[in-house]
Amino acid sequence: MQNIEIKAVLRDRSKVESRLSALGARRLWTHRQRDTFFDVPSGWLKIREVEGKPPEVISYVRSTASGAPRASNYDVLLVEEAEPWKRLLGRVLSAGGAVEKERTLWIYEHTRVHLDSVGGLGEFIELETVVDGITQRQAAEETQRVVAALGVESKDLISVPYKELLSGSEGRSKEPAG
Repeated sequence: MQNIEIKAVLRDRSKVESRLSALGARRLWTHRQRDTFFDVPSGWLKIREVEGKPPEVISYVRSTASGAPRASNYDVLLVEEAEPWKRLLGRVLSAGGAVEKERTLWIYEHTRVHLDSVGGLGEFIELETVVDGITQRQAAEETQRVVAALGVESKDLISVPYKELLSGSEGRSKEPAG
């Protein structure tokens, strides 16, 4: 699957929530999440545990060259239990750390808006416009509209996952080989 994505520092949560409501976005839920990462040669691999939901194994690859909207290719596999997967992956891959966050999910058209409070880092906003039933160009245009409507500034854009920010390796490239 593919989406167009951005991540940015969230400066004023209540202002963004008001703008989301005015835009017609729907607030779906707020949950605690724990992402356990495993080191892989390109991209990222994690097990996500969310209170009240089945765990997921998630892999994704995207550019870290810029925080501007960019394509992210991902796969999500729902699993019954997280611990057997952590054990299995931990036998063959190095542990890559964990990220704890409280996430509020809003939906606007094809865009998932995440308002995240990340342990050890602070407040962030992520937009993921899913390329499903629309073209990549249409997804990019929708992302730009939402960025503008929410007042996300280019100076606040971040190019790497929370894991990289927490580990201090935000300059390390995770570009796919070739």
